[in-house]
Amino acid sequence: MSRRHIQRQQQVARRKAIIRQMLETAQAQNEIFDINILDKAVSHKGLAALLQNISPTSLGMEVLNYISRELAGVTVEVYFRASLPEGPAFYKFRSVIESVEPRRKKSILRLASPEDLSTGQKRVFIRVKPPKDKVRVIGVWELNSSKPIPRNTAEISNPLLHYKRGMEIEPVQVENISATGMALRFPMEDLDIKPVDLDKGSQLLCLIIYQVNKEDRVVTFWCTCDVLNIRMQKDPVPALVLGTEFSNWAVLEQGKADINWFHSTPKSGVSPITQWVMHMDIQQRKLTG
Repeated sequence: MSRRHIQRQQQVARRKAIIRQMLETAQAQNEIFDINILDKAVSHKGLAALLQNISPTSLGMEVLNYISRELAGVTVEVYFRASLPEGPAFYKFRSVIESVEPRRKKSILRLASPEDLSTGQKRVFIRVKPPKDKVRVIGVWELNSSKPIPRNTAEISNPLLHYKRGMEIEPVQVENISATGMALRFPMEDLDIKPVDLDKGSQLLCLIIYQVNKEDRVVTFWCTCDVLNIRMQKDPVPALVLGTEFSNWAVLEQGKADINWFHSTPKSGVSPITQWVMHMDIQQRKLTG
């Protein structure tokens, strides 16, 4: 066996080891794999999956909805992210769906293991408008930047505005939400009178209690946000819309009062919101697909 052949085999082995390491890193970090179906004849173009297992020849992926066996044999492009010590890295690879195991709520895909990885663009986080029945409570407070953020619910006073599901008047609504931020809509009776005295650069404390699934599981989500932009919306109903970006977040366990904050960045997003948005996106695709 020639030296050149041996070197080539060693290079292939090194590349496979690096690919596996990146995949294992993303799997351990519970990253979402965006699967883009390249076959134009297939109506379902995008899937969001979690990596379940890695073998030398294939990847086992879990998709949170029903997938037809007809996708077997289709070529796909897959995007994923891995957080490395030097920062987040985005990758993409091409593969083929080898098999599909359809289930009503979760389907299992088996993809051929990638032979190569290329550096992908930063994933554009999906943004959805939550159905009204999914949002139980919204609370909005203005933060004083000179004071520390609250560490316990006992430190939090009455909100600037709040909404509870079923209220006849809706002082505030979530216009849309993504893993990195949300737009809040405040209806206006008079376009000359702002419903809240907030401007670009304002900092907010927000509470969103939302329903995840049909089993009625709810999440109590606290966040701090920076107001990035403000716009007036005339139609269909006059409203002030604030575009915000998450800066810190916490999920409160039922019956608990302590708030354990995690920092959020535009590159990483907020994991519980990522999961919720993914669920809503899948449901909305089912309704329109």
